[in-house]
Amino acid sequence: MPPPPTPPLELLAPAGDFSCLRAALEAGADAVYLGLTSLNARRRARNFSAGELAQACELAHGLGRRIYLTLNVELAQGELAEAARVLELARRCQVDAVLVRDPALLAFKPHFPELELHFSTQACITSSADAEAARELGLTRVVLAREMTLEEIAAASAVSGVESEVFAQGALCFCVSGRCLLASWVGGRSGNRGQCTSPCRVPWTADGEPAGTPFSMHDLSVATRVEELRRAGVRALTIEGRLKTAAWVRAAVSLYRKAIDGSAAGEELAREAQALGAYTGRQLTCGYLDGKRENLTGRSGRERADARSEGAAAAIKPEASAGYALDVEIGKRIRCRWSYLESTEEFELSRAEVRRAEKAVKVSALLERLEHEPVDGVQAGELRCNEPGALLVPRTANAIEQRVQAAVRRALRVRRQLEVPLAPAIQQILALADHCSQSGVESKRRADRARLTAMQASGFLASVQPTAGTIIEGLHAEGLRSLVAAGHRKLIAALPQVFFEEDRASLQSLLVACAELGVVVEANSWGGWLLSKRAGVRLLAGPGLGVLNSLAARELSRLGFQEVTASVEADATQLESLLRCSPVPCTVVVFGRPALMTTRAALPKQLTDRTLEDRRQVRLRSATERGLLQLRPLQPFDLRSTSLPAGAAHQVVDLVGSEDPLAEWQLREGSPGSSTFNTQRTLA
Repeated sequence: MPPPPTPPLELLAPAGDFSCLRAALEAGADAVYLGLTSLNARRRARNFSAGELAQACELAHGLGRRIYLTLNVELAQGELAEAARVLELARRCQVDAVLVRDPALLAFKPHFPELELHFSTQACITSSADAEAARELGLTRVVLAREMTLEEIAAASAVSGVESEVFAQGALCFCVSGRCLLASWVGGRSGNRGQCTSPCRVPWTADGEPAGTPFSMHDLSVATRVEELRRAGVRALTIEGRLKTAAWVRAAVSLYRKAIDGSAAGEELAREAQALGAYTGRQLTCGYLDGKRENLTGRSGRERADARSEGAAAAIKPEASAGYALDVEIGKRIRCRWSYLESTEEFELSRAEVRRAEKAVKVSALLERLEHEPVDGVQAGELRCNEPGALLVPRTANAIEQRVQAAVRRALRVRRQLEVPLAPAIQQILALADHCSQSGVESKRRADRARLTAMQASGFLASVQPTAGTIIEGLHAEGLRSLVAAGHRKLIAALPQVFFEEDRASLQSLLVACAELGVVVEANSWGGWLLSKRAGVRLLAGPGLGVLNSLAARELSRLGFQEVTASVEADATQLESLLRCSPVPCTVVVFGRPALMTTRAALPKQLTDRTLEDRRQVRLRSATERGLLQLRPLQPFDLRSTSLPAGAAHQVVDLVGSEDPLAEWQLREGSPGSSTFNTQRTLA
């Protein structure tokens, strides 16, 4: 019997608004992905209202095309009901699939049999193990990480019962998707919740010397590699660009329509791809497909108009859009008048004396920041000040920015409201999620568990044996056996947050050793969960599967996890809600230098072993682990001297990246120069 015919390669286009949707469909997209005005990974785009989603589905389905809805962010406890209403709206509009990230959404899946669920690239799908995990969870497609080679893509695509989708054109992130904490660390704007402010694109210094934009990636383009991806088993090609204009979307879809249909020569495809790249002024690359790591970063931002290539690029220009207006009047007090749509708000702030000019913020710099950082897709329009050179203390500048953000969100609230009734079964799930459980464990008030690298472990454990065990990263089977033979107990073997196909065999060997020795395993990815489950080990969920809501914790418990870890990004309110309602023991990381970026891209050699710093005084150092570059802050966050919400089963001190782990473990009053991460501000 001959094998079934290979399905045609799907062309999937972005739509940040209705004009982009029309452009994509007219240019030949098979499907379009889009998001509502909240709970999606591109909240800076204009996005779609509930009514517009229904219109989008009607338009696309009338042409025989498909609509995929993004619901691909980490969900806070208070957002679960809205997420459920998004799913109900998607069902009613006959959305063809929903892209997801948060485990909580798996709880709703049986109640929406009409909806296909796809793992978003935010779920960090980097190997065949991740694809197998998705299939076991009932998902029908995975969006593969952009860092994968052609061979790795083929391995993941060979997993039966689940389709693969890869990005073809558009921006590349420096960090593996779903693992970036940089914007959250800088200002509480989480890229994992759709609020990335692109701090990787700004200039940095190295030991005080200008270093350019070393984290600003070149743009992706595989227009001349489509046939190789088809042969690798890929089911869909995706164009990145929900923040791009309709003209750019039209040009990108037209290019890939030709590439998929074979209706243009390679030279023509390459020329049109370069025209698309001229929109951002960044070089193009498909280096990851070939295992390339060097020379993938560099210049950031658009070229001058006179430096762009002619032809198609001339038609790809930013489109004007009406934004909000802000008038700042500097006097004895600061008076602000804000307006957008039918809304107008006025507010005053006291003008604090500036005592340290080097720390102060110019009003002009504040307005520039507002201009470049849209609020949930709403751009700044007319920004004025009677004294743009005036200096403000940082807290006043931040207060103005926060008041503007709040005003925009109030103006959009009516548009965002989803008045969608929920079925009794869904209401029951939500009620259960909000039930106060405290998980039946005694709340820990002091750190009782440490996190180390395999290199740090022996020296540290010779002096200290944390009462709730020691989590060890970077272990191999023989290293684990040596630690156990040395008499160390209560070891927890941490699987990596990111691993690729070449790592699978060594991780399976480690898991065999864990099963033989009775060592607990911490999984930090979906592939890690699946391999651990097959090995039959006792399983904990680490920061790589960190949760912001109790329903995600419940789902992880259903999948075999005996403990979960709160997201290190959580603010105090989110943490309190999670700990109050979590049905399983929940661990809180109270100290650490988390990997703010994890990447396969190599930094220029002249930047290695140097301190990198941006204009906000964020200081980073790099280190390589399992072939991945990790950038960690020099100064840690430390919550040990703060008042944390009750309910933590364990408090973990993460000493990875510490030059003196023993001394930092023994600190009890907080580290000098440390931060509190997001616990004393609101996570966006």
